[in-house]
Formats: sequence, structure tokens, C-alpha cells
Amino acid sequence: MLKKILKNIIGKKNILKFKILYWSITGNYLTSKPLATKEEYLMRHKEYMQKIKNNNFVNNYFQKEEINFVNNLALKTQVTQKKSEINYFHGFIIIKSLKDFLKNNQEKVTIFETGTARGFSSIIMSFVLEKLRREYVIHTVDLIPHNRKILWNSISDIEYGRISRRDLLIDYSLYLKNTNFVCGTSVDTLNKLDINRIHFAFLDGSHDYEDVKFEFEFVNKKNKSGDIIILDDYTPKIFDGIVKLTNEIKEKNAYEVNIINNNEKRGYVILKKK
Repeated sequence: MLKKILKNIIGKKNILKFKILYWSITGNYLTSKPLATKEEYLMRHKEYMQKIKNNNFVNNYFQKEEINFVNNLALKTQVTQKKSEINYFHGFIIIKSLKDFLKNNQEKVTIFETGTARGFSSIIMSFVLEKLRREYVIHTVDLIPHNRKILWNSISDIEYGRISRRDLLIDYSLYLKNTNFVCGTSVDTLNKLDINRIHFAFLDGSHDYEDVKFEFEFVNKKNKSGDIIILDDYTPKIFDGIVKLTNEIKEKNAYEVNIINNNEKRGYVILKKK
């Protein structure tokens, strides 16, 4: 209750400015110290891989090479120490959605993403495009600078200490050559980007209604019939901003709306422009 009162007094934008200043000074964007042992990260990874192994959607739609790629990448980029269980099912949602899109599109593909984090989803998209030998560029936006050495709350903290995202993903350099890493908030960076067309987008940055709506409208102005936008974390009572925006999109009827519920705490929205 006190946090909510202070937030209303200080203002959301000012709080974010203070956070960004603190992060830029300390480098503690995600954590100031390792949060788990190597064995704990490996155990969490093993537990979720078992769920993937038993998932009918994964078994029905994905090749062994794709499953192994997602699982291996996730150890560095998705397996974290937190109260909730890890979940990188969106990697498979992205692969299927992008492959389906590419069946009907032969031009050079421009992808836009918010919420780069450790680089999981942008590398997943690059993996698909490299495998299909397609021309592409990915623009991905996050508050964490690409070359800043930080702790990532991942197994890399135990193995290497503070490293940059570039070094975190050194084994995946092949999938970074056409990726433009943009540092900053969506509001501060999007209109400065020289992007005229967006074919495919994955929005997983701020989940506040105003922010995600701003990102959606940015993409909406730059896509055409058949293009895809994926909204992560469609979760009523947890991320109501995503839910509110989805309802508004439904009402305007400019997109086909497909809601996928992975579990009660994680859902996804796949939007296809009519």
C-alpha cells in the first residue's frame, strides 16, 4: 500500500528515471550478486526440460534440432533464480509463428522486439531465419546496454562473473550479425529508429498499459496484411495492461486474435493483421 502511495506521489516516469540512474551507476540491472549455485541453475533447467519433453504441442510441431537449440540457449538466457518457475515456452511459440509467417512472405524480413533481456527471443528468431536462409534484420530494445558488464542472474554469473550480453552470447555470434541492439525505453528510442516496415514483432518490454500500447501503435503503423505481432504475458490479474490492450485490439477488428494459455500464470497473444 505504501509503495502504491509513493508511486502516485513521485510518478511512474520519475521512479523509472531514478532506477535507470541507479542501474547506470552500479551496473546492478538485474542483481548485485549471484542468486544461486551452478547446481541450482542446472536443476531448474533439467526440471523444465522434462516438461518440454512431455509437452504435446512441442512434440507435434518441432524437430529435435529445434527443441535442443531452445533448451541449450535457455540455460544461459532463461534459467534464473526466482520465486516462480522458469518458463521459456514462448521460444516455441515464436518459432512456429515465424515459420508460418515466412511460408507466405519471400521479401527481406524486418523484426522488431522490446524486452531483449539476455537475448533469448531475438536469437530464437535469428535461428529460424538463418536456418531458412532468409534475409533479415532484427531491432531489439532494452534498458540494459549490450556491452555493459553485469550479473545476469544466470549460470554465467557463477562461471564468469560480470560479463556483457555480447560475451554472454558469444557461442551464438552467428545469430547476432543482423541484430541491432538498442538501449533505452521504448518512449525514448522508438521514434528515433529508422524503420519503415515491420513484418514480425515480439513485444515483451514494459507491461504497463500505456507503454505496451505505445509499442503496439508503433508497430501497427508499420505493418501490413498478414504481418504478425506477439504479445507476451497475457495474464489476467497479473498483467492487466496486456489484457486491456488485447481487448481493445479485438474491438477494432483489424487483427485476427489468437490467445494461447500455456498455464494460469503465462499466456500469449498472436495478432495477425487482416
